[in-house]
Amino acid sequence: MNERKGIMRIRQLHAIVLVLVVALTACGTDAAPTTTAEQNATTVDGPTTTGAETDGGEAALRETLACELSPTAEELVDYQLPDANEPYDITLLQVSLAGYYYQAIDFGAHSGGEEVGVEVTTLAAEGYASPDLQLSQVEDAVQRGTDAIVIAPSDIQGSVPAVELAIEAEIPVVNISTEVAHPDVYMVMQDDYLLGQMMADRLGEILGDEGGAGVLIAGPANATWSRKRTLGFSDQIAESYPNIEVVAAPTQLVDPAEGLASFEDAVQANPEIDWIASVHYFILQPAAVPEDYRGTVPYVSFGYEPDSITALESGALDSVFAIEPVSMGRVGIGTAISVLNGDEQPRVNCLPAPMFTVDEIGSPVATNELIPEE
Repeated sequence: MNERKGIMRIRQLHAIVLVLVVALTACGTDAAPTTTAEQNATTVDGPTTTGAETDGGEAALRETLACELSPTAEELVDYQLPDANEPYDITLLQVSLAGYYYQAIDFGAHSGGEEVGVEVTTLAAEGYASPDLQLSQVEDAVQRGTDAIVIAPSDIQGSVPAVELAIEAEIPVVNISTEVAHPDVYMVMQDDYLLGQMMADRLGEILGDEGGAGVLIAGPANATWSRKRTLGFSDQIAESYPNIEVVAAPTQLVDPAEGLASFEDAVQANPEIDWIASVHYFILQPAAVPEDYRGTVPYVSFGYEPDSITALESGALDSVFAIEPVSMGRVGIGTAISVLNGDEQPRVNCLPAPMFTVDEIGSPVATNELIPEE
């Protein structure tokens, strides 16, 4: 590693420029047809929206959420849904149900509804290229007479007509998981740009003054969530960690095969790396990382699920940040109930993203991320 230090700053600046070029190139692109692997993806936070920003480009991707409420992870563990004044009918619109993240949102929403006597109906789209289907689902929900809609949008712009239809019918809309470009929704989500910064800070903590070179698996080039995390990460590295070098930041679909191929290409060109990061662990499966790097260099990512827990236990993952799917579902339904009750609610409720290492496995905050085992 010491032989690289003399040229590290120059290479770092070059790599950061490449990261930003990738993000800029993505602006204005349309979402590709969703593959099975994309539907099985979890996020992210963690979120997960395709479609280009149309009002502000890269500058808009760097804008942080205007949070009116920011509960702690401990507060989410203790969160109780409000009592419903009536037996409301609430519709949950999901991008898909083919993945742990979406299944955990569904669990949170339905278990919360059952606690307070509210009927929750889930309608799943067909991935991130199906906003037209979500519009049709809203039409059906309006005709059925639903009282409120909680939506994880298929597309930041493409799902706007679905939201407008509901609001025109005087049905309140709660936007969870990732953003839809409409000012009149109640938002419950995490800030992906800040999540990227947090991952950079974690690497800075692990590597210390010595720093090191590494690879960022940047995810879909036309997805808002991955672009925000990539920009947050690269901006924080450039600003705060001059001894950390990004030698490659390839983009790929939410597909473990593509993620592994991207990583192998990156380390073939730069075999001596000191860290790995990804916008979600599913894209680069920890167990698939080549033996020369698995467990020998720290790997930091997002998503606390059964597979990532196994990777934390084996050392294949150093740490992951939470993307709060269960709480996303519970708080989303709870927000809808409060609005229907006539209670004032914040327009933007920003959920936390606690970090988990092997030491946090089994803690109340970590367990709150998971669907309970039967």
